[in-house]
Amino acid sequence: MLLMTIGEMIAFPFSNAFVVERAKKGNQGEYMVYYSIVFSMSHIFAHNSGMQLIDNFGFNNTWNFMIVISGIGVLFLFMLM
Repeated sequence: MLLMTIGEMIAFPFSNAFVVERAKKGNQGEYMVYYSIVFSMSHIFAHNSGMQLIDNFGFNNTWNFMIVISGIGVLFLFMLM
């Protein structure tokens, strides 16, 4: 948990800067609003989804599912570059 907390503290400012850099000139505020909305939605749905997965499939299957989803996310990030 400590490593995840430190990782989030390090990554969060860079993710905000990344969004601002990707935005077109004059649309930075709009991009930041979308980023904030998606960030908030993830906090609303992710916790409940994770607990539901654990309840229905157990911890090991949930971790395996999260590893697969993370791998897909990394592939999408490489496709964006």
